[in-house]
Amino acid sequence: MPVFVTDGDQRSALAVTRSLGRRGIDVVVGESRQGSLASSSKYCKMEFIYPSPIEDPRLFQKKIIEHLKGNSYDVIIPMTDVTCYLINEIRERLEDNIKIALPRAEVFEKASQKAELMRLASSLNVPIPKTYYIEKMEELEGLENKLEFPVVLKPVCSRVHTAQGWINGTVEYADSIEDLKRKYRDLHSKIPNPIIQERIDGPGHGVFLLYSNRELKAFFGHRRIREKPPSGGVSVVRESRRPDEKTLYNSCKLLEALNWDGVAMVEFKIDKRDNTPKLMEINGRLWGSLQLAIDAGVDFPYLIYQAALGKNPKKVEKFEEGIKTRWLLGDLDHLLIILLRRRRLLCLPRDYPGKFKTLAQFLKSFFEARTYQEIWKRDDPGPAINEIRSWINAGIKSLKKRWL
Repeated sequence: MPVFVTDGDQRSALAVTRSLGRRGIDVVVGESRQGSLASSSKYCKMEFIYPSPIEDPRLFQKKIIEHLKGNSYDVIIPMTDVTCYLINEIRERLEDNIKIALPRAEVFEKASQKAELMRLASSLNVPIPKTYYIEKMEELEGLENKLEFPVVLKPVCSRVHTAQGWINGTVEYADSIEDLKRKYRDLHSKIPNPIIQERIDGPGHGVFLLYSNRELKAFFGHRRIREKPPSGGVSVVRESRRPDEKTLYNSCKLLEALNWDGVAMVEFKIDKRDNTPKLMEINGRLWGSLQLAIDAGVDFPYLIYQAALGKNPKKVEKFEEGIKTRWLLGDLDHLLIILLRRRRLLCLPRDYPGKFKTLAQFLKSFFEARTYQEIWKRDDPGPAINEIRSWINAGIKSLKKRWL
């Protein structure tokens, strides 16, 4: 019986499609446009075009219900925060027909709320950045002598669904109290009560876990080497690395306190001042760098497929360290940002590599051993061709918009 995977333009959806397809499991890929990244794979048996979950969430839910009830599927795997949220809203209408590879709505929501998550972490003695919870603008005045700039403003969640549609939360940096007041006011008007945190300079480390029936079944770790944008974002080059025992312990402690069941990415930054991993966030879904875990020997898509069907997946305790996976076009974007934009506008740490070193690192990655391409696969070239075409078209549109 096939698996339905949402958000076919996500790189993680492509990783799921290839993982399950190579095991002989039929995969149907859904997306709001034809010819998505994952549907370009030879392992996609069929694509289903649904209404945009962002532009028309209610119609998206209606069409998903109709499609899943009208076809025989084993499992649905939502891939983004938006589709996870919307699928969880209609969970009770789907569960008689299909297994849902997703934590329960109330658990997913707790992990998504940054302020609540930070408070939970503090109560469990999990290290976090110095954090300030502000409810009124007037309270900012009392922080002026407590803050060390620059500081980071974070919305309490990445997206909020309202009657008027989705509101995107953005992370902002403030380098003075006046800048903080202005940016706080703007963020607060969109998503109330953003949190203020000290900026942590240091590499990002992710811990990736799967819980099934409250038991840890698999874990994985990686080191981010380059990100897009360079100040902090999605990893474009990353390396498999076993998380240190304390970080793994803290990740498990958080998820067990949440009564977690499913996959999660627990993200930390290593504070250069004391080498302590500080909690950034938890994402209760499969992550953008999923292909690295698969390349290193932890096949999360197949494990969550088994778990969703109640098959009690075999515990995975080892993986190959030192494997690198590179998203080539993302790495190219990272290079172009460094080369073409003024450094002072990028909010980079002082020791971040300059233009020539960044170019040298980019070129070096073509010749490194045990480095795998994320999108390009010799036996499945369709997605890479699709992505290159889309990247070129987006570049042309951007140039036209800028110069015409």
